[in-house]
Amino acid sequence: MKNAETIRAREARELARREKQLQAKNNRFYMLYLFMVLSLIYIIDEIASTISIQFQSNIINEFFVQNMGLEYGEGLSLSSALGFITYPVTLLIVFYRPLADRFGRKPFLVINTLMMGMGLFLVYLSRNIFVYMVGGTLMGFMVSHDMQCVYILECSSEKNRARNYALTKAVAILGTLLIPLLRATLMKNQSERWHLVYLVPAILGFVLSLAALLFAKETNTFVVNRVKYLKTPVEEREKQTREEKNNNAQGGILNAVKFAFRHRQLRFLMLACCFFYSASLATATYNTVMKESALMTEEAITLALYLYPVGNALMTFIAGLVSDRFGRKITIIAMSCSAVVCYSLFIASSMLNWMPALTGFAIGGFMGSYWGAGDTIGGIMFSESSPTNLRSSVTVINTLLNGIIGGLATVVTIVLLPLLPKETFGYMYLGLTIPGLIGAIIIIWRYVGETRGLDLKKVTGAEWDKERRTK
Repeated sequence: MKNAETIRAREARELARREKQLQAKNNRFYMLYLFMVLSLIYIIDEIASTISIQFQSNIINEFFVQNMGLEYGEGLSLSSALGFITYPVTLLIVFYRPLADRFGRKPFLVINTLMMGMGLFLVYLSRNIFVYMVGGTLMGFMVSHDMQCVYILECSSEKNRARNYALTKAVAILGTLLIPLLRATLMKNQSERWHLVYLVPAILGFVLSLAALLFAKETNTFVVNRVKYLKTPVEEREKQTREEKNNNAQGGILNAVKFAFRHRQLRFLMLACCFFYSASLATATYNTVMKESALMTEEAITLALYLYPVGNALMTFIAGLVSDRFGRKITIIAMSCSAVVCYSLFIASSMLNWMPALTGFAIGGFMGSYWGAGDTIGGIMFSESSPTNLRSSVTVINTLLNGIIGGLATVVTIVLLPLLPKETFGYMYLGLTIPGLIGAIIIIWRYVGETRGLDLKKVTGAEWDKERRTK
């Protein structure tokens, strides 16, 4: 009895706070500066996601070749193996991310941005592999939450959701031009100075976390759903059936998994993700292909990285336009085919010593195409197929599948890399990419329903379930 009274009192206080948030009027420029803040945070997210990839050869050469005396292929293989040590930390996502369905989106937008900055700062300070792994693990854990993406989807209209998502991400990708700029200025294209490039985005991460704290408000979609839940008396919630309780659960990975497996749409989206993420290895190894396979110089790589964000942003924006105009399924097919073409061009341009600018544009086009399809499957369609009270929790499943399937694919390369000549690395990654994309396309086209234009406040997840046949 006392426990029930405590719950009622706590929820009454929260209800009053949430209703006040709901009634508060936004400044007419609020959406403009909200999306500006989200875009800047997305820049830090993109930098934290890609910076270690773009310095992969520098990192391997310093920590494994120079410090341990290994061959490059052996060092890359060992680096991949050490990555598995961080998996237990990464699995904490199953407890952390669902909290956004209970406590709101804003606290985690602030915390994630702050911690991304901290991870970048630790890598800047690192002079051994252990400190580097701590910083890299912290960055990897935080970028996997993509809370700015949840904000964009929940603050956009049904007609322009994918366009706003793609436009914001495209701006963020162009913001990663900061990396080649810092390579040319702070690093001065000297391999041993690569640590310095991490310092500036680290400082920006600290500043933007403060900006999010001061200027971002909770999403209206979350507040509306939370108020509805809090207005339901505790006694009435207790009388609900098990299925009703699961559907109305306020987050939680177990609730999300149960929900996903009960509904056809999410089951097949999970299966499509398994195929899609088996093709992800090429997204994390292009620096090695340029430096070790094609023997490009640091200056040539820097020039290529100036065009990398351009190709990436262009294909990302195109994916958003296609998605809102022709649907999510067409986007996934088109972007997957584009990814294969762009990566083939990247291999040809780098190995045949064509213009570094073309090499950078091609690999950027591959990344924009691949993640344009990936964001549509695991970001947009997962979100659009889930109710608000479980949306953040359900997307954890996508993140876990990315880590698990990507980890299994990494095992393959751990075996292959020491056995293959460095010149063949690019061809190996291309060969591992195509089957996964084909599998994902088949599942999406045949078994997954279209989600374009849905009202996120009304989605139940059961829209695509087959009706039971009645005799």
